[in-house]
Amino acid sequence: MAKLTIGDLMSVDASRQYKAQFCVVSLEKVYHEIKKETIPERIKSFFLGKSNVSSYYLIFKLKITSDSGKVHKVYIRTSPEYDPSRVLSNQVEIYCDCSDFKYRAAYILNQKKALFLNDRIKLELGSALIDKPKTTTMTTYLCKHAYAGIQWLVSNYSNIMKTL
Repeated sequence: MAKLTIGDLMSVDASRQYKAQFCVVSLEKVYHEIKKETIPERIKSFFLGKSNVSSYYLIFKLKITSDSGKVHKVYIRTSPEYDPSRVLSNQVEIYCDCSDFKYRAAYILNQKKALFLNDRIKLELGSALIDKPKTTTMTTYLCKHAYAGIQWLVSNYSNIMKTL
């Protein structure tokens, strides 16, 4: 199963898009991550004749302030894409620390391999990673904070990439 792209995540309902307009987004930090190739990836690359010893990722830590004044942290992991016209097709993993994200979106994103996880986040989410949301209301992939973060990243991506 292919991971979700930035473009996939941007297709949220109109209500969340509207609410996200009132969020204030600021970039707190950009982390650089290099992941070593796993044994199954090595075997796959051996048979395909490709070698991908390690993968390079950028992790954006964003501070999102909602119209109510609450502050949330959003993490977005993606591979660097230096061609701005291809940003929307870039695969992405995302996490927001708000309750809406934790209890409605995290499960779905985890199933799609698009949830940004580290040890602290795994502990924080607990059973939300494996238990389906209890609400029968259909949900999109993102809360308003995460959508505001993705939207900000897309709008500022070429400027960010120039500074790295």
